Amino acid sequence: MEKHIKNMTLSSQRADISAYELIDIVEKYNGVLIPAHAFTPHKSFYGNCTRSLKRIFKEKYNKILAIELGLSSDTFLADQISELENKTFLTNSDAHSLPKIAREYNKIQVENISYKELMKAIRNEGGRKIVCNYGLDPKLGKYHRTYCEVCDKRIEGTIPVTKCDTCDSRNITMGVLDRIEIIKDKSETRSPDFRPEYKYQVPLSFIPGLGTKTIEKLLSKFETEMNILHKLSFDDIEAVCGEKVARNIIAAKMGDMKISAGGGGVYGKVEAKC
Repeated sequence: MEKHIKNMTLSSQRADISAYELIDIVEKYNGVLIPAHAFTPHKSFYGNCTRSLKRIFKEKYNKILAIELGLSSDTFLADQISELENKTFLTNSDAHSLPKIAREYNKIQVENISYKELMKAIRNEGGRKIVCNYGLDPKLGKYHRTYCEVCDKRIEGTIPVTKCDTCDSRNITMGVLDRIEIIKDKSETRSPDFRPEYKYQVPLSFIPGLGTKTIEKLLSKFETEMNILHKLSFDDIEAVCGEKVARNIIAAKMGDMKISAGGGGVYGKVEAKC
């Protein structure tokens, strides 16, 4: 890629090559091109580049086996676009920092840990498959709703929001929810039979009443955030961190907390109902 990018040591560099050409380079090295955070504004395919991947990849479109949904979208939203019905959905987390690396992930059925088996799962071949997608409630994502850059606020209007309801400015960062409403071609969500369950999870750092020390205490006892969010009972958590923390974690797990949607690069916020 040094032939196409001016400074390989900096992140987010533009390449003087199209996605249509890039797919050939990826295939040359036995890779597979999977669009990441496909609906996020600024630099994603659907976010602001195109209404349809077929327009970009043309006859190579069938070589796109999967898309990664991003923090601000989910299966329900993505399956309002008919051209994605035969694509595998992945929920992965950007590895900008290790503590956040598993805030979104996939449960995958394979016979062994190998690239070959992973590709069979992505292709839904031989009984290999994505069993479950784990991810944030999209409202917790940084770009779920449209944000006015002039007023510096999230816009709460009826989707799709295309301008600020306060200053009438179009200097906005389009939200994923609003963008999908514009480009979708289905009147309702319809998912193919092979589509796995999408399980919402609220990262510990988002849950009210859980500071750094409390999270470290929980991880010291139960090893992973996944164990804490999906396997433990109220009594397990209460024995380590008390009733209030246990109540909040279980409430978040059960979807029994109010979420204020994120936008414009600001995460959504979880609030206890009581």
